[in-house]
Amino acid sequence: MAHRLIPAAMLAAALAPASALAQDERMSPLPNYNLVQLTVAASAVPADEFQARTMEITSCKDAVELGKALGARVNRSNFTRAGQLPPQLRPILKDLPNGMASPVLSEGGGMLHVLVVCSRA
Repeated sequence: MAHRLIPAAMLAAALAPASALAQDERMSPLPNYNLVQLTVAASAVPADEFQARTMEITSCKDAVELGKALGARVNRSNFTRAGQLPPQLRPILKDLPNGMASPVLSEGGGMLHVLVVCSRA
């Protein structure tokens, strides 16, 4: 079942490159992530199928290939600060092993998203 956590605009803003960084953000103990996000319309791929297919991901390369196969929008973010992420996402990504997909996140049931942590620093 899809988690209802993140409005798409909030998720997109968090994954957008940061322009000016405050000194305290650079000194933050929170990790930075390299991420891949897959987004599909719930009407195009049932949530259960999307969940099953994304749970087979073992690398960011797998995520990109699956995204292409599903016709998903694939966004890469090479440097996302944990502090930029919505608070609901932080514990999910903190414990997510590199190369694995998050649980399916939904935006009111219209769009389905998963995040894959490629690496963290």
